[in-house]
Amino acid sequence: MRFYRYAAVAVLTFAITMFGVVALAVPSQPVYTTVTNTIVQAPATTSEDSSIKISVGNGLGSGVHIGGGNIVTAAHVIDDAKTVKIKTNAGIESDATVLWVNKDYDIALIHTDGNVAGSSELDCREPRFGEQIQAVGNPLGMEFIASFGRVAGAGRQLGNWKSVVVTDMTTVMGQSGGGIFANDGRVVGINVGVTLAPLKSGKDAAGADTYTPTMTGFGFVVPASVVCDLLARRAS
Repeated sequence: MRFYRYAAVAVLTFAITMFGVVALAVPSQPVYTTVTNTIVQAPATTSEDSSIKISVGNGLGSGVHIGGGNIVTAAHVIDDAKTVKIKTNAGIESDATVLWVNKDYDIALIHTDGNVAGSSELDCREPRFGEQIQAVGNPLGMEFIASFGRVAGAGRQLGNWKSVVVTDMTTVMGQSGGGIFANDGRVVGINVGVTLAPLKSGKDAAGADTYTPTMTGFGFVVPASVVCDLLARRAS
């Protein structure tokens, strides 16, 4: 039987060995994957300065600063924490307070009084099918890494997410909560998950087929239109 699972992409813990191999500790069986990124022209405006690394206990994820010390991220990155540690692309570390979490849409807002040099404007719309986009995050603990791709599917309810668009970008653990940027540098979405498709790996003691989940390269993004709506509700 063919099946698919959808996984959030926050990292629980990580280590990089002296040989450059990434070892990822997760609560289930390790997943070994090979991914190839779509090659496209980089956007004229990159947005690394507004990107944030978020640490919560032994876990980490990403976020994007939208101004005034306010940082948008994924709800599952924050989980039930009240405060988190953040790091900017300039290397400045500070604490941030969790303002609110919406688990239905997997979006959270945190605030820092620390110095964050860059910020990016929210473009309150849904990314268009075929649109070229850029993600900046912290995949597998590597800091402030960009990936490029396109919107592969229009907005839909999928798994635990009420509204996501599908991308063809390389999306791995640690990128959750990071910004998705249009060519003009504005934020059009927030990274929240990835598809895990099964790869037949053998048979169990009873002779039944066993499968190992593999990342197919399709990512899931909450549109900025949803983020703006959630922000407006909280402000009213």
